[in-house]
Amino acid sequence: MRSRKAGFTLVELLISLVISAIVVAGALALLSSQQRTFQSSSADRAVQENARVALEELTGNLRLAGYGLEPVFAFDFGAVPSVIMDRAPAGAAVSIPAYACATPVQCRDATDGPDELVLLYRNPSFFRPLAAAPGGAFNSLDVAGPLATAIRKGQMLQVACASPGVWAYVTAGSDVPASTADVVTIPLRAGNGFAFGFQNQILADTCFGAVAPAGSPAATIQDAAKVLKVDRYRYFVQTYGPGGALMGWGTPGGRPYLMLDRGFLDGADQPVLDVVAPDVEDLQVVYVFPRSATPLAGATAGTLLADDAAGVELAPAAGQPYYTDVSSAATRATHFPANVGAVRVSIVVRTPEADLSLTDPALRALPAAGNRSAVNGPPGHRRLFFQTTAATPNLDVRAPFYPTYSVTSTDRLNVGGG
Repeated sequence: MRSRKAGFTLVELLISLVISAIVVAGALALLSSQQRTFQSSSADRAVQENARVALEELTGNLRLAGYGLEPVFAFDFGAVPSVIMDRAPAGAAVSIPAYACATPVQCRDATDGPDELVLLYRNPSFFRPLAAAPGGAFNSLDVAGPLATAIRKGQMLQVACASPGVWAYVTAGSDVPASTADVVTIPLRAGNGFAFGFQNQILADTCFGAVAPAGSPAATIQDAAKVLKVDRYRYFVQTYGPGGALMGWGTPGGRPYLMLDRGFLDGADQPVLDVVAPDVEDLQVVYVFPRSATPLAGATAGTLLADDAAGVELAPAAGQPYYTDVSSAATRATHFPANVGAVRVSIVVRTPEADLSLTDPALRALPAAGNRSAVNGPPGHRRLFFQTTAATPNLDVRAPFYPTYSVTSTDRLNVGGG
C-alpha cells in the first residue's frame, strides 16, 4: 500500500496568502499611523518650543524697556526732530535719527503683514570707569581694563557722571575685543551735535575729568565717570528660501524666522542679524497708553499706525512728559512714545514642514491680530496663535536713574559684565 505525502492544496495556499497580506497591510497601516502621530506630535512640540523662546525673548526685554534712559528714548518709531533731555545740557533740543525706518511710526507697522518692534534700555550688567578724560575731537574713550566682554561696532554707549548728573549718548565706531589691558580704547563714530547716539560734544563737560585708572581704590571708582552699554533690540519677521535667499512674506516654499537686529555693523557697515526663533510667521504689536482716553494704538483692523493722536504721536500739542510731571498732567495722557505703559504682542507660529495631506482650508488661516485682519498663509502647515502683554514700568519713572555701584566683595552692585 502506497503512503500519502502531507501537503497543502492550492486553495489553502491562496487563503494563507490572503490572511498574511491582511495582517501585513494592517501592520503597515498601524506603523504609518504611528509615524504620522509621532511626526505630528514632534511638529506640535516644535511649535510650542519656538513660541516659548520667542515670547520669553520679547516680553523679557519689553519689561526692561527704558531702563536707565530718559523715557523718550525707550521705543524707536523713527526720526524725531526734537525732544528734550532732562540731563545736561539742560533744555538742549535732541534729535532722534531714523534707525532702519523710512517713514516714522508707519515703518514699524503693517496691516497686511508682520510688525516691527524696536526698544532700548541700558544694560544693567555692564560698566567700565573712564581711565582718562576725553579730549581732542572726542572721537574715542579710554576705559579702565580689563574688558571682559567685547564691544561691537554700532554699540551705543552712555557716558555718565554721578555729579552733577550729566550723561552723553555716543556710538562705538569699530569692534573692540575683550582685553586684559589696563586701558582699553573705544573708537567712536563722529559726533553730530546733540543727536541721540552721537553726542560726542557733551564729553567736553568737566565732570568727565573724574576718572579711575586701573588699580584705583574703591572710592575713586565710585566717583569716576562711567561708560555703560545701551542695548537696542529690533524684532521683525523675515522669510528665507532655499540657500538663504530673501523671500516675500507668505511666499510658498519659504521659511519665516523671528529676527533680531541690535544695531551692530560688520566690516561693510551692514547690519548683523541673529535668529531668535524659526517658524514665527507673524508678529503683531499693540501699544497701551493707560492714561489716554483711547488707550490702545495698533489694535483696529485695517488701520495703519500713524503719527497722530490715535496712533503714536511724536510731537503732541501738550508736549513731552518730564520727570517732574505728575500722573494727572496732560503731557502724560497723550500717545507720545514715553507714555507707553504696556505692550501687547501676538505671534503666529507654524509647523516646520509642510504636509500636503492637510487640505483643510481653515488650516491656512492666520487669525486676526493687532490691526491685521485674518489672512491665508502657505498651505500644509498647522498654526497656533499666542498673545501676551508686558508692562513697561521704567517709562513711569519720576527721576533720572544713576546706577549705584559698589566694588566691595560683599555686594558688588552693578559691577558685572565689564
